[in-house]
Amino acid sequence: MTKDRGLVYCVIRRAALVIALALVIALAGCIQPVSRVDQTKTAEAPLGAFNPPASTPGAVGSTPAPTSPSVVEQFILSRGDSPGNLQIWYDQPRTPDRLQGFSYTGASGMPCVGFLLTALINGTWQPNNGALVCASQPGTPALAAVTFFPTSDGQPYTIVFGRVEDATVSAVAVVYADGSSQTTNPFMGGFLLIKPGVLGATTITAVNAAGFTVIENIPQTPV
Repeated sequence: MTKDRGLVYCVIRRAALVIALALVIALAGCIQPVSRVDQTKTAEAPLGAFNPPASTPGAVGSTPAPTSPSVVEQFILSRGDSPGNLQIWYDQPRTPDRLQGFSYTGASGMPCVGFLLTALINGTWQPNNGALVCASQPGTPALAAVTFFPTSDGQPYTIVFGRVEDATVSAVAVVYADGSSQTTNPFMGGFLLIKPGVLGATTITAVNAAGFTVIENIPQTPV
C-alpha cells in the first residue's frame, strides 16, 4: 500500500512540474524584451518645454516711446516759435514720465535749447512740462537754464539744460547751492542734468578734453 502511495505522489509531482513549466513558457511569450521597446519617442519628448507669451500691449516696458520730433515740434510751436534743424539729443524715461532734451534754430535764427516732459495719458504721450530758451545775440558760445519740474507722481526735480557751440567742450559741471555737484558730457552740443529736489545752481562750467576750463560760468538764461 505504501508503495502505491509513493507512486501516486510521484505522478502528481511530475504533473505539477509540467503545468508550472507550461505557465512559464506562456508568460515568456507575453513579455516584450527591453530591446524591442521603442524609446525614440521618450527621448525626443520635450522636458518642460515652455514658449513665453508675447508682450502684451500696454504692459510695463511695452509702451512705445513718443514720436520724438512731432511731440517736440508741437511743444515748440505752442510756445510761439518755429523749430529749424531740430535735434533730439536726450530721450530717457523719468518714471512714470519720459524726458527729452532738444536743440534747434529759432525763427529769429538764434540757437535755442529746451526740455520736454511727456506723460502717458489715455495711451498716448502728451506734453506735461517743459521749457526752452534762445540766445539773445549771434555768436553766443553757450547758453543754459535752471528750472524745476514735477513728474506725474508729484516728485520734484531740478533740471539744468543748455547747449555749447564750442566743439572742444567735452564736459559740463554744475555746482548747486547746497555745495553738491554733477558732471555730464554734451551730446550733439546739448547737455542736461537732473537732481531730485529743488535747488539753485551757482556755477555751470564747460571743460575740454585736456581738463582746461573753456567757459568758467555759462550764463543762466531766465526760463
